[in-house]
Amino acid sequence: MKFSIDLPVQFRDIDVMGHVNNATYLQYMETARVELARSLGQVREGFRASFIVASARCEFKKPIRDERRITVSVWVSRIGDRSWDLDYSIHGPRGVQYAVGRTTQVAYDYKARSAVKISVSLKKKLAKHFEAPVKFSGTG
Repeated sequence: MKFSIDLPVQFRDIDVMGHVNNATYLQYMETARVELARSLGQVREGFRASFIVASARCEFKKPIRDERRITVSVWVSRIGDRSWDLDYSIHGPRGVQYAVGRTTQVAYDYKARSAVKISVSLKKKLAKHFEAPVKFSGTG
């Protein structure tokens, strides 16, 4: 099941080219990721998370120019022993897809400063949001 949030496109998101700056798309993905993690109980003690982000990819489909709000959907596309992938779709209210993305999260023990195995409990929570992976351009 996809987890979705609506976000405003703010004035500060727009660059001199008149569209949302490419780095902002990663911030949109981050906001969705944190909200999903919160709903799964992974973010506690303020913003302290039980994972780190190992990689991020964003493929731009169409520039965001005149939208006031966008929707970011996030879902789990892979669950491993120590890491999992989250896939993203950034789209507008009329269904226009602006970007797709993927991040890889690693379960992490900040005290030991090392990756750890994903708990059985977290795997079950992640599995509730499992969907097919994004198809990036040029990949099968």
